[in-house]
Amino acid sequence: MTKLNSKEGFKKLAQHPAINKAINKPMAAYSKKEYATLLFVFRETLAGFARHNILGLSASLSFYALFALIPLILLIFYLLSHLVFSSDYAIVKLAILTSNIMPDFSGKIMSEVYQASNSKAAWGALGLFILLWTITPLARAMRSSFYSISSITEQPPFLKGKVRDVLSVFGILLLFFTFTAAGFIVEEIVRYLATHLPQSMLSFIGGSITLAITTTLIALFYKMFFPMRVAFRHIFMGALLTTLLWLLMRPAFGLFLSVNPDFGAVFGSMKNMFVSITWLYVNFAVFLLGSVLIATLRKQDALLLRGLFDNVPDKANYIEALMQRYGITMQQGDYVFEIGNNDRSLYYLVSGEVHLTTDSGVLRKITANHYFGETASLTEQPTTTNAMIASETAAIIVIHAENIDAMLTDNPKVAMHLLKQLAARIERNDLGATKQ
Repeated sequence: MTKLNSKEGFKKLAQHPAINKAINKPMAAYSKKEYATLLFVFRETLAGFARHNILGLSASLSFYALFALIPLILLIFYLLSHLVFSSDYAIVKLAILTSNIMPDFSGKIMSEVYQASNSKAAWGALGLFILLWTITPLARAMRSSFYSISSITEQPPFLKGKVRDVLSVFGILLLFFTFTAAGFIVEEIVRYLATHLPQSMLSFIGGSITLAITTTLIALFYKMFFPMRVAFRHIFMGALLTTLLWLLMRPAFGLFLSVNPDFGAVFGSMKNMFVSITWLYVNFAVFLLGSVLIATLRKQDALLLRGLFDNVPDKANYIEALMQRYGITMQQGDYVFEIGNNDRSLYYLVSGEVHLTTDSGVLRKITANHYFGETASLTEQPTTTNAMIASETAAIIVIHAENIDAMLTDNPKVAMHLLKQLAARIERNDLGATKQ
């Protein structure tokens, strides 16, 4: 009885005008901004992070990276010591780079690298080939991750796939080589400015240059690995997110270890390895999060329009947002398209009435909350009917061909929705013909 009274009391309290207003006001404000670009992209990026199992992909990349790390550093050392700097200087700078990737094992890794670099067998033609081949699984796994995030299936021939893997290895080498060389350049710039500027200003300039260089290099890496054409502004935004998270992540991870010094103690003598693998895993997760943001920005129109095919939405704010972005308003007697039109756009009628006509008369009447133009969109053939506005006005959402292709690739439910609608219409036409 007490529970019942408490529930009833809570309901009455929630129905109080002041409390009801306090709850509904922020909900209404969120509803109006729900499909705003920034909030929508943020929500879809998090959804994409879960949908593409980024944590699983990060674990896979971490596994391949463990095998590829020493050969990768050896090749970078070879490039640095033979093309730019002396061997000792290259070893020192590579140790700094390695400590950022595997903090608790950088000393042991660099010791192995230094011993291997003194062996002539490592630098022979066969040795270089083996080192390159050892890194190809990491390059292949990374390319597969980008294809998965882009919702594209890659099925190249065996030889072509291996060539792509080797080219990807060279891309990874070029990135790390440039990153290490850029570190030398930043160090020289800071050293030169140290005699002219105060320490506070020097730290700001050094941090800004590092942020700019790191963002640029990551953007080039995304550009090289992404399997489709992407606007550079989208790539830059993904690279900037990755860089900022990386810069924030290291002090945050260090703070976590200092607050919880027993982290990983259950692994005993393997604690350092566990911490290093965890750090590598988190780094890859951040790197892939940036690629998810790029993919989301690239297909944000398709993601926003996708709601039309899940179920016809009854959210006024959703339709209003679509009308502002993709909507057109036409008057009675206007033609949306005519016979022979090659535009593959699909149309969603928000309000009003549209008649599909031929020379023999009205073929079909389209009412609100229905699509038209799907036959030409799916068959990629010119339209065989005219679409004329029959009501005083009509509000129409235009879904362009590139957005349809993106939705069909990313979400098979869209294709099923359109096919079911086509099948239902054909069945109605057949029944009408039988009755006649």
